[in-house]
Amino acid sequence: MKLLINQSKPWAIVLGLLVLISACGGEKTSEELQEAFQLHEEALKIRQQAEEKVGELVAITDSVFIQTHQADLEALQESLHEWDEQLVEVPGFEEEHDHNHEGHDHHDHNAAPELSPKEHLDIQQHLLAEIKTIAERARQIQP
Repeated sequence: MKLLINQSKPWAIVLGLLVLISACGGEKTSEELQEAFQLHEEALKIRQQAEEKVGELVAITDSVFIQTHQADLEALQESLHEWDEQLVEVPGFEEEHDHNHEGHDHHDHNAAPELSPKEHLDIQQHLLAEIKTIAERARQIQP
């Protein structure tokens, strides 16, 4: 019996090390997903601001402004729509959006695809860069 206990001891150490290694690896994964979610939230705020700006511009009734910027405004609206179509959730954060602010548009986000945490981070970085570009295009149009 004593022989069995001594032989199982190395396995307990190996098992403990595996648990420790996986726990440490999980922290990095969680950090990448946390960062991806923060970028996702920032992108949603910028998207909301861009949509509000485009809405204000579309509401302008000045005929010269309309003639000058109608194509730009339609392109911006299309860009926002296309951006919305690309938007994906970050796994583990699907229900953690701040939906309490007034005027928030409740977008239907695409489900989080089966990707690595790094790939999710890359996607959110890309989406943030895209929405910043769209928002800047909207800011450049002056009434």
